[in-house]
Amino acid sequence: MEPVLKGRLESARAAIESDGCFREEPDVSSCAWGDFAFDPGQFAMGQDTGEAILIVDDFPALPPRAIRYKNRIQGYFRVEPQGVVGPVSFSWRAPVTLFQTLGSFATPDFHPAEQLRELREPLASTYGFHEAGNAGHGSFVLSLLVEANPHHPLVLLDTLSFRSFALEELCDASGTPEALHRLRAKAEGVAAQLRGLMGAQRVRFVNLSSGVTLESMREEWTAACGPMRPDDTVMRDKLGAYAPIYDALFNTPGVFAAQAAINAANRQDNPFDLPSEAFPNRLRVGFFTALDSGLGPDGRGPSSRIEGWPGRSNVDLYVNTGVLPSRPFAHNSTPLLQVDGFGVDIHPITFTTTSWVAPLALSRFIHARSTHFADTEMSDALIQEVLSKLVPRGCDDLPEQRCIYQDPLLHGQTEAVRLNYRPREYVEP
Repeated sequence: MEPVLKGRLESARAAIESDGCFREEPDVSSCAWGDFAFDPGQFAMGQDTGEAILIVDDFPALPPRAIRYKNRIQGYFRVEPQGVVGPVSFSWRAPVTLFQTLGSFATPDFHPAEQLRELREPLASTYGFHEAGNAGHGSFVLSLLVEANPHHPLVLLDTLSFRSFALEELCDASGTPEALHRLRAKAEGVAAQLRGLMGAQRVRFVNLSSGVTLESMREEWTAACGPMRPDDTVMRDKLGAYAPIYDALFNTPGVFAAQAAINAANRQDNPFDLPSEAFPNRLRVGFFTALDSGLGPDGRGPSSRIEGWPGRSNVDLYVNTGVLPSRPFAHNSTPLLQVDGFGVDIHPITFTTTSWVAPLALSRFIHARSTHFADTEMSDALIQEVLSKLVPRGCDDLPEQRCIYQDPLLHGQTEAVRLNYRPREYVEP
């Protein structure tokens, strides 16, 4: 460890351990708290690819773990009730010393979480209660992407939902063409702004660990409009009105999107989850869990013994987490890792869903793009070339000979490893 970093860690540890109020008082409400505004003007990266990752997910607030990476967050956006996509005004409410400590490592030079590991214990013993603010789907997705792609800016967009920006049109139960037109017009307006946002923010990659289906539309109606929902014909029309937004996410020139796959039943109920020529820049991601996959760096190997989820008709690529799905969550030496609640340690996941492996597939795509095409501008043609590296031919026993089962972590196929920020194999604390 560099002497300068070692000295900074020692100073940070001393500051944490001297924060006696939070360490000793049962009621911390009277301790030193502060409100700290998120300022996108603080964005500062020493090595910036200029190709941002857009995370579209549940971000009602910025989680505490984002404090450590605030210099990496290029923007935080939400669609307001009026249908305007705009920046979110947000402040962290946090213990002063905690914020100052984590913020001191939000610097242009990237420090992997493992380098800050000695702060984990004092932070947990002093401010462990504050980690509860990291609960949430978007926060977890952020924890999987931020360390794996250290030279890529992040843009966060709160959930795209009719419930938040087209409530009146969503709750119109009439089912008339006029009502559907109004809903579709709202979606088209948001989609146009979304494309503008991606251009302005230099977005070249999208992570969507979610989606909309007939079932989710039913749930959305019940939560927002009441129990007496219209029949499924009307609900399917409302579902289809999301099409402009998904076109913006999956069919914007030069922008690649990884989407969490689901067990989609049919095109009527799952119009945005099944194969579609309308979405050429989208990759649907499933998973398998194996301690020893036996797969090579190109995916060749004993794929017949691998069972992925969901079914093949719903998935373009399966990736291995290296973590078994039941307690005690045994893992191999190259498991899928998430950063801890303070951004000062990293550890294997303990639950596997397609929401958590879409970020892994996106990270693998970025790695393939950087490895093979670093000097080529992102375009639709390049996306197809990168996908041919990601899911190559050569597996004779699989459909179209495509090697759809991959173990990128086993072969160090992430930017964090390629750039020597961490070893290929996980080092236990």
